[in-house]
Amino acid sequence: MPGMPQQLTPPNIIDRSMEIHEWLPQITLWVGLILMLALVFNRYGKKLGLPSGVLFLGLGMFCGEDGPLHIDFYDFDLTYGVGMICLILILFYAGLGIKIPHMRGAWTPAIVLATVGVIMISALIAVFVKLWHPTISWTEALLIGSVLGSTDAAAVFAALVGVGFKGRVRQIVELESGLNDPMAFILVFAFTAIVMGKEMSSVEIAIDVLTQFIIGGAAGLLMGWLTTQSFKFLPSQETGLDPIRSVACAAASFGLASVFGGSGLVSVFLCAILLGNSKLPLRSTIVRVHDSLAWGGQITMFFMLGLLSTPHRLLNQQILIGGSLVALWLAFVARPVAVAVILFPMRIPWREIVCVAWLGLRGAVPIILSTIPLLFLGNPDVAPRAQLLFDLVFFCVVVGCFIPGTIIKVIPRWLGMLTPKTLAQEEAEA
Repeated sequence: MPGMPQQLTPPNIIDRSMEIHEWLPQITLWVGLILMLALVFNRYGKKLGLPSGVLFLGLGMFCGEDGPLHIDFYDFDLTYGVGMICLILILFYAGLGIKIPHMRGAWTPAIVLATVGVIMISALIAVFVKLWHPTISWTEALLIGSVLGSTDAAAVFAALVGVGFKGRVRQIVELESGLNDPMAFILVFAFTAIVMGKEMSSVEIAIDVLTQFIIGGAAGLLMGWLTTQSFKFLPSQETGLDPIRSVACAAASFGLASVFGGSGLVSVFLCAILLGNSKLPLRSTIVRVHDSLAWGGQITMFFMLGLLSTPHRLLNQQILIGGSLVALWLAFVARPVAVAVILFPMRIPWREIVCVAWLGLRGAVPIILSTIPLLFLGNPDVAPRAQLLFDLVFFCVVVGCFIPGTIIKVIPRWLGMLTPKTLAQEEAEA
């Protein structure tokens, strides 16, 4: 028509729309196939005694640079961001399942393990790394130690599904795994800054730790209380909205703590505990939704980390030997010594101490932590030492998934710490 513009949409918008139209079907196809493969791998992997994390990592490596699909993926920023979102979902689901009345006598040992224990384990790993590779500086050795210093909530909760322990073993390990990630993140950021040349004293690090835990705890309890009140006074008209409200609570608790300089992970975990111990409408539905989200987060996190790795670099003799030795040192020396030093003065029975030490599993969190130096130091080609750290930690976690990952119930069974119900279930499965 006369007077009407000949072109209503700018050409660049048209081009971008065509690009999305072309690659969106392929992306959705691959996402669907990968998720289906992950579920199949998980089902049959458990029958073979393989940890879920290793299967998802392997799937990511299969699709990665050295796999048949040859996907070159080096986006550490995206991996870190997605990994943090997945970790929020995992920690929130873990917190929902914790019952405060069942945790009596577990809070003090768990909190000490999640703070002092992480520092001790990190220091012991640093000593071993320095002895094994003297050319590494003490700061770099401590950085490696802090990356591996905390247990992994996803790995721990997945391994303990359906397993009952006598005493306070399960309670201590569950609380510790939910509370010790923030300590590791604080240490990794601190030592990364020191490696980059920033001066930080131990007093400054201690103040930062205390500040983050206080602000994070306060933010989590506040968001948990506000959400419980919203369920009470502002009920949803549609049942499908209740899980969305709890997801919003998880995201807001992390954001609130982080904005004010606190630990978002502490906030998420404590918020979920408070929410899980309140009267929730449609509790089973909310928990079931978060269970699915946590599994989705675990699959996504491990897959992306597998995609980020480069298998041919893992075959380096330094990585193979170093990663294996560090993993064995962590499982049989560093964690047992730290746990024993902390828990013996608390008069916890020695059998429980041994079990707590043995159940300190590592998973995707240390690999995510190892991406932090790469975020600051740039491309792997520019920062080969940071890439070496990532490869070393990656291989160490893979070894740790098998020892003690695949034999997680062996030591507790020898010590008679498994409940009769768990033993009966094992006999039935056999």
